[in-house]
Amino acid sequence: MKSRSVRLASRWGISLLTAVMLASFIPAPSPVDAAKNQRQNQDTSTHTITIDPNNVIQDDFLGVGVNTIPTALMPGQMQYGYSEAHWEIDKKRIQTVQPKIARVWFQIDWMEPSKGTYTWESSNMKAFYKYLDAFKTAGTEIELNFGWKVGSSVHNWFSIPGIDPWTSAPADLDAYAASASALLDELIRNRGYDNVKYLTFYNEPNGSWDFEAPGDQKAYYAEMVNKISARLTADGLRDRIEIWGPEETGAPAWIEYMKQHADDAIDGYSFHVYGESYEGLGSAFALRQGYVGNKPLHLTEFGWADDQASNWDAGYANSVIQTANMGVKSALMWQLNGVWTNDPTGGTNGTYTMWDAVVLGLNPRKTFYISGMLNRYIPEHSEVLAVNTGGSTDVRAAAFKGTDGNYTVLVETKAGSSKEITLDFGSTAINKTFRKMVYNNDVIPEANAVLPPVTANFPAGTSLTDRSVDGDYNVIIYTTQPAQTQVKLDQVNPTVRSGESVTLAAEVIDNSGSVTWNVIGQNNGTINTNGVYQAPQVNDETLVAIRATSTAAPEAYGVALVRVLPSTSTDKVEVPTFSLDQHVFPSSEVLYLETATDGAQIRYTTDGSEPTAQSTLYVRPVILNEGSLALYKAKAFKSGLQPSGTVSSLYQIGQISSAPDGYKLCMIENGGDCYFQGKAVVAYGADGLFNYSIQENGAACTSALLGDPIPGTAKRCFVNPNIPDELPAVTLFNAGFEKPATTSAKPGPMTNGWVFDSRSGVQHNNGPFQAPSAPQGVQTGYLKTDGGISGTLSQSINFKPGVYQMSFKAAKRTSFGGTQSFDIYFDNQVIGSYQPESGSFETFRTDAFETSGGKHTIKFAATTTQGDNTAFIDDVSITSLP
Repeated sequence: MKSRSVRLASRWGISLLTAVMLASFIPAPSPVDAAKNQRQNQDTSTHTITIDPNNVIQDDFLGVGVNTIPTALMPGQMQYGYSEAHWEIDKKRIQTVQPKIARVWFQIDWMEPSKGTYTWESSNMKAFYKYLDAFKTAGTEIELNFGWKVGSSVHNWFSIPGIDPWTSAPADLDAYAASASALLDELIRNRGYDNVKYLTFYNEPNGSWDFEAPGDQKAYYAEMVNKISARLTADGLRDRIEIWGPEETGAPAWIEYMKQHADDAIDGYSFHVYGESYEGLGSAFALRQGYVGNKPLHLTEFGWADDQASNWDAGYANSVIQTANMGVKSALMWQLNGVWTNDPTGGTNGTYTMWDAVVLGLNPRKTFYISGMLNRYIPEHSEVLAVNTGGSTDVRAAAFKGTDGNYTVLVETKAGSSKEITLDFGSTAINKTFRKMVYNNDVIPEANAVLPPVTANFPAGTSLTDRSVDGDYNVIIYTTQPAQTQVKLDQVNPTVRSGESVTLAAEVIDNSGSVTWNVIGQNNGTINTNGVYQAPQVNDETLVAIRATSTAAPEAYGVALVRVLPSTSTDKVEVPTFSLDQHVFPSSEVLYLETATDGAQIRYTTDGSEPTAQSTLYVRPVILNEGSLALYKAKAFKSGLQPSGTVSSLYQIGQISSAPDGYKLCMIENGGDCYFQGKAVVAYGADGLFNYSIQENGAACTSALLGDPIPGTAKRCFVNPNIPDELPAVTLFNAGFEKPATTSAKPGPMTNGWVFDSRSGVQHNNGPFQAPSAPQGVQTGYLKTDGGISGTLSQSINFKPGVYQMSFKAAKRTSFGGTQSFDIYFDNQVIGSYQPESGSFETFRTDAFETSGGKHTIKFAATTTQGDNTAFIDDVSITSLP
């Protein structure tokens, strides 16, 4: 992935791929399927997916994989409380997902503190090896991404003078080639990591976040690749490794150049695509395949950031389907799990991950279930078979035959009607049982992180039919592979006191038998054969990992992360408690600290240090502000008693709009007072419906004072010290498009006040669109058409009964493309049609529209369908009319 400090790169998110298969034996629907089908109350559509086992369209699809920055056990993450116990969770999830390839990122300062001196036993290298061990156990091949950011300790000899030292290309290419060879020799020959198969360098060198070099950067990159290949040949390692490159994004000219100047050194060409349409992705593949000829092409980054957006329009399954069917050799997702690094400082938690750093909480994202299933069940080094979905626009599919002779069919279905799907293998009798696993958007993430289990079995001859595909969006795996054994614990994160016990239980999924129990680490307590865990004596909060292993399939296990607290004592202050679980929160929150000891003071820190009697005193609820990340450590003190033990909780706060623009969270309903000096406007409400009032020197956050705009719903108070001439009649979130903050552009699909699709988003004044300066703030929204797809952005908001008019500012993109026209809708009613002709922002107003109240949707919808056209939008507001 990208950027200055592990930037989460802006992406263009959108749709992809092809269809589905089934026939003879028809099992009864599972209770879950039957219930969902009953809820649909829609007609069933029938679809036949024809698979030709004798028509192999790709003979060595390496598989579906992940990108990984292996820094979980390095200082950047451990400073936030990450421990070896947390690593047991991450390691277990790698074993669950079993990616076929992992692009593992690497910094040269981990191994080479001074030029030509290698430190294979440094703490960072030991942390790196743990990832390699976990992937080797999971059967994962490694794409070693050698060189990425440049740690500060090696700037003096590695970086090119005058270039940003953290992102510099190597100053000495011969020395860099020697380093690459030394690392491979250590990993493959000395340490036995024979799963290290592929070698790449840097990341997206066409961008401004990595591989900065003076002059012709393509030429410098080609010279580097050629030198490394020659050095590996001289050292007898070249036949042990494939070299891929150039890891470009949106810059196929880099592949064209490498083909012309480094083709003898490159075994496979690699690139990244985010959020293209299904057809657009095919075009991106075809363009690059035209450059590389008979050399393999690898999609080494693609991703999906919004759990709430449509996976049909842009998502994992359709990307994998198109990748396989177009002859691209691998598909690697961005990314496995969220991490932080400390040199340079940065993080990848909160988006584009299958799960965030488990120190932020154990629940994965929805993407874990869909991408994990694809990683686990799409076979490695498989044949891709020809499929035909009969021209269906509601079904996509790809079919695979593994080296073991098992068949796997990946099917994606569009939300709408229930479906009957037939997989037809023509004259080929499979004569095996297909197992069905299903992902749909109803999945509720939970801490066990168990992949979708088998929901039905289909003995198949030349065909099979599945009549229980509901009308939701679904990703379905039909496979003759054995189902993955999984272990699900009844408690994944229980709390127990020192010296006390807790009983754990486990369920074996898709297999039979019981489990065995063991405690990870020394002096961490004991557990018996019945799952009764006896906690050790601790003075401070301690985390202990406990493993429950399947007796039938010992490679399958679950992990409980037990929180052990100091025991209660009459001569010791009781440990504080946090009102919020550690988590990634989308927007600001209110945090309360309490202790059960009357009269005790709570002291806390936010920098990871141990609280003392001189640390910050807790006197009122803490506002966790947008964009913050802090590890809160708390300890309670009282004269005459021993201080409590230390407890901690980590919070990462995103920048999703939950308040009117310009307002900040100050309290939750009935939770206390908003604290501010002088006069300010307080917005009180929820779900976009607020009462606004001017208050002075603070205000109680209650309906009694502020009136109840939305009875029966939990409300919050937000404060703005700037008092406008007129209080808002209707609340729009992110009306000025200042979120998410970016220095470039952030495309959808995403939701931040507005629901952005793949052809809309936000962009900064200094971004790539070369737009006119925003009339409000430093960002605007944009509405784009390209590839025959027209963008939309919309927001559902609450209105009180009345007549309204919307105003906004808009401008045309003059740096590229044509004129963008668009309509504005109030629900299904067009309230204005517009075509900005100026490169400067002008004010536009809609027709008046009337409502009896309630929630309604405002939508901007591009109406051009040809060319590449962009309009910029800002400063949207709605006023009431007499």
